[in-house]
Amino acid sequence: MQKFQMQNYFLPPRIEFGDGAIQNLGEHVKTFDAKKPLLVSDAGVINAGILAKAIDALDASGLPHAIYSDIEPNPTDTSITHGVETYKSEACDVVIAVGGGSVMDAAKAIRLLTTHEPPLEPYYADVGGLERIRDDMPPLICVPTTAGTGSEVSQGAIITDTSLNTTDRWRKRAIVTPFNMSNIALLDPGITLGMPPALTAATGMDAITHGIEAYTATKYHPIAEGVALQALRMLNANIQKVYHDGNDVTARGEMLLGSCMAAFAFQKGLGAVHSLAHQLSTDAPIPHGVANAILLPPVMEFNFSHATEKYAEIARALGIDTSNMDSSEAGHAAIDKIKAFNTELNMPAGLGAAGLDRKKIPKLGADAMLDHCHKFNPRVCTEVDMVALFEAAF
Repeated sequence: MQKFQMQNYFLPPRIEFGDGAIQNLGEHVKTFDAKKPLLVSDAGVINAGILAKAIDALDASGLPHAIYSDIEPNPTDTSITHGVETYKSEACDVVIAVGGGSVMDAAKAIRLLTTHEPPLEPYYADVGGLERIRDDMPPLICVPTTAGTGSEVSQGAIITDTSLNTTDRWRKRAIVTPFNMSNIALLDPGITLGMPPALTAATGMDAITHGIEAYTATKYHPIAEGVALQALRMLNANIQKVYHDGNDVTARGEMLLGSCMAAFAFQKGLGAVHSLAHQLSTDAPIPHGVANAILLPPVMEFNFSHATEKYAEIARALGIDTSNMDSSEAGHAAIDKIKAFNTELNMPAGLGAAGLDRKKIPKLGADAMLDHCHKFNPRVCTEVDMVALFEAAF
């Protein structure tokens, strides 16, 4: 009798981590024999002076470049189309993402459509897109400017689909393939020093949510489980430090690496938090990390009977002394720790305080069932459950 079904595990690409990593950008481009990169970024990164550092690195290597920076906080299929047009009209041959999760996700989708027939519709995970995506895409280099999404090593790209008629508003959809992982990820702690406290908190809680949902997801991936727990240890030890002292470059570096690790881990799967949070970016709108932070405690309570032992392990990873606790007590202590983080990091008290109109909850619950993430939640979710979880987090 076969004990294990066949699994394919994909390890992250090359990761270069350290102060000044962005300065090596031009030399990395040359390793692909590329001649003209497309820099994908957004207004925030430009205004912070970070994109200029990438441009300086390319100039120092004698590389011309094109720039596409019309990326929204929740990138749409329309902006992807325009990015592809820029890539082709400028005769680019490599894509460089300099930004947070939205920028990196957009860069992945732009890269996809440089060699795959548009539109994006056939490539979304919920319509079997994995089987249609080939590896014949230009190289991708990611330079994350926040410590949260870890999109530089994840297999997913979350895009806001504006073409659907299934709801009365746009809906986030995922493109998932191992080929989405960047060829090189440059993790430079120095460029995250300028993140304000609110963004530091939101992105940090995003990373913690990744670690918790990945560890409890139902796929069999012991490698990812080990990485998730270590990521949680690092994030727990440093999130308060960077929130209260944004210039602590050592803590910034630990957060950046922890975020990267947590994102690698979620190739094991995510869960109901993300299926719920994805709806809020377009319908509230509430920033993704903030939505995750608010939703995480009620979802953990919902999952508790199906993940008690794993929540006890998470408690230990979050620095809780569980030596005098049974598994149930330890698991509840983990939930309490997340609530304490939310209080200290000044997260809104609930989705209502964050800006959600309560009348939208029934529609959001239905939409959450269309999101693929909950398929790996430790407890099976129904539409009724999704609505109840929104209400619990309100």
